[in-house]
Amino acid sequence: MTNPSIASRNEPISAFSRWVGQFPLSSEVERVEFTCPDGGIEIRPAFRHQPASFAYDVHGYETVTPSGEVALQARFTPERPGRYHYRALCGQTAIAEGSFDCAPSHHPGFVQVSRRDPRYFACSDGSSFCPIGLNLVGPSAYRLPQGGQHFITKNETATLGVNEYRRWFRLMAENGGNFTRLWLSHGYFNIEGKIAADLDLLALARLDAVVEAAREYGVRLKLCFEHFRTFEPGASWALKVLQHPRSGESPKDMDAWFTSPDWRELWLQKIGAYLARYGNDPIVMAWELWNEINACLTSRWEIGRDWTRDMLRHIQPLVPKQLVVNSLGSFDAPESLTPYRDFCMDEMPFQQVHRYLDQGAPWEICHGDPVAFSLDAIQRTRRPDKPVILAETGAVNDCHTGPFRYYRMDNRGVIFHDTTYPAFFAGAAGTGQAWFWAEYVDFKNLWGSFKPFADLVAGIQLDAENFQLLDLSCENTWILGLKGNQHLLLWLRNKADRWDHVLRDELETPLIEPIKLPLAALGEYAGSVQVLSPFQEPLGKAVLADRQLTLPAFRYALLVRME
Repeated sequence: MTNPSIASRNEPISAFSRWVGQFPLSSEVERVEFTCPDGGIEIRPAFRHQPASFAYDVHGYETVTPSGEVALQARFTPERPGRYHYRALCGQTAIAEGSFDCAPSHHPGFVQVSRRDPRYFACSDGSSFCPIGLNLVGPSAYRLPQGGQHFITKNETATLGVNEYRRWFRLMAENGGNFTRLWLSHGYFNIEGKIAADLDLLALARLDAVVEAAREYGVRLKLCFEHFRTFEPGASWALKVLQHPRSGESPKDMDAWFTSPDWRELWLQKIGAYLARYGNDPIVMAWELWNEINACLTSRWEIGRDWTRDMLRHIQPLVPKQLVVNSLGSFDAPESLTPYRDFCMDEMPFQQVHRYLDQGAPWEICHGDPVAFSLDAIQRTRRPDKPVILAETGAVNDCHTGPFRYYRMDNRGVIFHDTTYPAFFAGAAGTGQAWFWAEYVDFKNLWGSFKPFADLVAGIQLDAENFQLLDLSCENTWILGLKGNQHLLLWLRNKADRWDHVLRDELETPLIEPIKLPLAALGEYAGSVQVLSPFQEPLGKAVLADRQLTLPAFRYALLVRME
């Protein structure tokens, strides 16, 4: 038997960390069978792995090159402390075998839908998980110069790559962020060229490095498989060029791709490469089949709907410890009503909604107040038996023609705040997830805006609170809350401190005088009262007396946590 290279061979690994076994390509290992301490059997597939080196030049641009021979690898997450035995198999023949010890750890485990209150998420150990984050779909690309001439560039681009992600993850973690979404079909991560299921192992090495950076900073991932919408030339960012590996033919159209068993099988081969590497890995909270599948150029919406249901049924059993979902386009027009209704399917473990501030959208609610459209989006899509997330949000120029023109004036993060915070107080399981991460959030250094929210919910077992929604809003102030068994959470927002008032019209935001809230409307809370400022403005103290809660004057917003 061949002795494999095992990342943790001579020392125990901790529960919910990653066991990695590596075998020579010539060994033809197909799978590794694990016998767990309780006698249960788990099997992980072997896959081809290309070791890679990452180098960065004086500009910071990344170069990734092979650094050794292609080998076979298998990865496994032990959950229970104790001794594990493994056998690396080719057919029924054991190529290698051995054992390792798993030590207890404080890792909370996989993110699941809470059994206690299915509106929220909880980890394997029962602790609460509130997704706080944004979309980090891919790193920025920079066009390279054409020779030494000013203003002239080539088509080639460069990126800061893994170092960019490492910085983003660090900034998230420092401010309480814990969740993000990557597009596996983004140019940086894309593993499939023109030939279907012909996979680029070096691209998988890049993804490996980003996943490990996320693990280092404790940022959970939602990995989205696809985003293309057409095979017809035109929309370059949504165009897919694809050929069959045997016939050389391309799909006739999106209908043919979705409905053909042959194209489906080729796609599942590619998906299998991802699941082999990251399946049942706790750093991956969820897999997403497609970005906005209703935007694909199919002849009928039912094609995407039925494909979604089929793929959820197929893929979810392959990764039972992770969640598998899908997403729809911005919920901003009458034609989106049917897809969002159809996505309330039993196969979907949690609901997602996308919505933007878009003055070109058919629905007027998307034109003005992000707080109002966030609340409306969650109220339309939430269910009592599943979590819901505002999974894409932010602001765009009319009809999604680019980042919003007022982003560049928004140094305080007014739009970021108004699309990140309110969804949670409408019943979402976490924050709104902003788009335009590089052009807006990173450019304006808004990472610190996560921290007040993270501090608000820190240590609260969300699924044990039986939260009830509270709306005490008045003419000049949003007053939204969650009234729970042990905690009362309030978010107050000055309605005059809105993008169109302060960014477009350059109006000064008036002060909100101290607000008195009767305890009869809040519930019987007699413990401590904590006041937090999302905009870092100095605030006075809250006073609980005479059967009422008096909150201090504020100009922008404040958060309240009562126990």
